Amino acid sequence: MNATRLSLATKLHYSVGQVGFQMLGSAISFFLMIFYTDVALVAPAVASSALLIDKVWDAFNDPLFGYMVDHTRSRHGRRRVYLIYGALPLAGLAAAVWMVPSGLSPLMAFIWIAVTYTLFDTALTLVQLSYSAMSAEMTTDYDERTSLTAFSSIGALMGFVLGSVAMPMIVKSASNTQMGYAMAGAILGLTAGACAGWVAWRVREPHASDTGAHDDATPWSGMRAALRSRPFALLALGCGLARLGLTLATGAMAYFVVYQLQGSKDDVPRYLGGMLGVVALSIPMWRQFASRWEKNTVYMAALTLAACGFAWMFWIPADKPSAMWGAIVLIGLGMGGHWVVPYSMLPDAVDFAHASGQDRQTGMFYGLFGLVDKIARTVAIAAIGWILQVSHYVPNVTQSQESLLGIRLVAGLLPAVFLLLALPFLWAYPITRARHARAYVQ
Repeated sequence: MNATRLSLATKLHYSVGQVGFQMLGSAISFFLMIFYTDVALVAPAVASSALLIDKVWDAFNDPLFGYMVDHTRSRHGRRRVYLIYGALPLAGLAAAVWMVPSGLSPLMAFIWIAVTYTLFDTALTLVQLSYSAMSAEMTTDYDERTSLTAFSSIGALMGFVLGSVAMPMIVKSASNTQMGYAMAGAILGLTAGACAGWVAWRVREPHASDTGAHDDATPWSGMRAALRSRPFALLALGCGLARLGLTLATGAMAYFVVYQLQGSKDDVPRYLGGMLGVVALSIPMWRQFASRWEKNTVYMAALTLAACGFAWMFWIPADKPSAMWGAIVLIGLGMGGHWVVPYSMLPDAVDFAHASGQDRQTGMFYGLFGLVDKIARTVAIAAIGWILQVSHYVPNVTQSQESLLGIRLVAGLLPAVFLLLALPFLWAYPITRARHARAYVQ
């Protein structure tokens, strides 16, 4: 295993991958549901239910792909080969998600969304899982992992801007909204594929990746071993709840700005830009905190700040949009910690399992972690649609008090609740800097 410090160039090249992945993730979180309901004119419940089809397949493909990348042998390496050959399919399928034909019946809209999103998510899973698993084997140093994650967070921030701020600008520049989303989806898809290809070209896997899981292991044995690891289970549950809360908020942000604050869709990038500016400024701070104190404690502090910001949002009245900026600051600070800290904790959990006598199946751990993350994302997006449907939301008109309450719930109160529910799991996370140095690096 590689316990030395990584070069600046290696960290920067690796961070490029996050540009593409976070760009796709933020675009989907912020705009996919409002695209389906307000542009493609698909009923919220139909769109939400179609997205859940992918989660049935995810229950199999995440552990299966984790097993695959652990047992792959090629001249390009275990992980890197999937970045090389997955970049182009990822680009095309990411674009297809935003190309819903006009005039589909509810049944055909359901089928179209279910098929395109499932194919896209399959390609994203294989490429992103391989990319993420590389980071666990690039270094085993406890604090160097935090540094690598901080650098990749810079790439993530750039991708988040492209997905959440540039996308509505691209849409606005088109002759009509539907064509604008198709054009934006194509640009984002090509950019994501290019980012994956860049990492495959510029980052080489360490020699440790050639000593992966034993050939006699099965996907089910690897999955059972990962789930029996207490630090991994606690981290996955805590991060899953945090992801659920954050995706609820980001997915409902456009609804909140347009209908609760009575702004325009042009105001959405302004608020998002402010939030991302706070995230960018806070990343070095969280890196320093994680180098001085335990990672789980720092992550809990970040989620608490974000929860306070979301709770603040719930109480913002329509006639005081300026109050939104106080919430934006708190949320941005908390999200900065979420981007830096938990993804430096995951490789430590892999070390823990390996030190306890388990076969090193990095891909399986990352596959299951990704499964929890994607389930949380999709359930959150689906929940937005269901809550809007129940609260009698009608697109592109002034909303009733009932529908405004639904929007405030999914944008503010519910995200705060889920972030706070994550704290007990993170409090129980047992890996400290001293224990890692003493026992888990092999």
